[in-house]
Amino acid sequence: MNNLVSIIIPTYNRAYLIGETLESIIVQSHENWECIIVDDGSTDNTASLISNYIKKDNRFQYHQRPLDRKKGANACRNYGFELSKGEYLKWFDSDDIMHPNFLEKQVQVLEQKQEFDFCNSLSKKFTKSVFDANENFNPEIIFDENSICNFIIGKLFFLTPSSLWRRKFLQDKLLFDETLYNAHETDFNFRRLIEGAKFCYLEDVLFYVRRGHSSIDSESINNPFSLQSQFDYFQKIFDYLNSENNFLDDVKTLQLKKYVMYRLIHFFYQLRLILGYKECINNFKIILKNLLSLKTSIFSLVRILMGIIIILFFKKGYNLIRIKKFDIRDSL
Repeated sequence: MNNLVSIIIPTYNRAYLIGETLESIIVQSHENWECIIVDDGSTDNTASLISNYIKKDNRFQYHQRPLDRKKGANACRNYGFELSKGEYLKWFDSDDIMHPNFLEKQVQVLEQKQEFDFCNSLSKKFTKSVFDANENFNPEIIFDENSICNFIIGKLFFLTPSSLWRRKFLQDKLLFDETLYNAHETDFNFRRLIEGAKFCYLEDVLFYVRRGHSSIDSESINNPFSLQSQFDYFQKIFDYLNSENNFLDDVKTLQLKKYVMYRLIHFFYQLRLILGYKECINNFKIILKNLLSLKTSIFSLVRILMGIIIILFFKKGYNLIRIKKFDIRDSL
């Protein structure tokens, strides 16, 4: 494939922004790329704008999300992967900007260091222009032997546009979960880590994240579907920690299970505030089942049990479930 990079961009009503993104791709020093733009059903002039880019540069492609695929960025990203041909994959956002050497530096690392499955870079936020980018948007921890632990508690993260992936690692894997309205990118990266993906971080700022514009899925951020997606994501983590595939030691596993329970109960509470009793019963049962495998003090177990019962019936009791020692973000 001769180092072909497939850039996959989901978009929705971004005609007023995506041009700047595409211009940053055109000037990449690594010229062997294809850019697959998947439209999630835009009602603006996105199609005509992209058509002009395709006329000037046939490395661009424009596709509509198939009608039988669920609306949202996840389906667009997965569909773009199915259309792609590159040895390397980069999912990018339709409002962010690439540094001219972005692709070249990442391809060079993956060519030289075959042990890595994906490569990341640092980034900065900007509002109007990359020249005013002055806020770092990077994880607290770039890499250590506790990458899965740090990822679960949020000290390590990978912005989707940051990563350049080897196709051979992603092939035949479940990519973006199209049932999730939120936490889908985090879910994607979590599954890659537990599959054993090896990664590196370049100490260069190679792309710029635009502030002040909503994402393709932003309408779902504060609705019950979004909250349920976050609950479902943390339940996936809890299931992993309980599984035979979990290779973490017992001490870390217990710490993480407490933290994940802390997050699950938080989202259960948020959902109960806006949903009825019946809609929250299933999450209540999931938490009860989790409690049976949670090794902690009787006092904490009783406190959690009382808290979730009061939440379920009365939409109160948050102070009972807010057990600070379960929030281990500062201890790992």
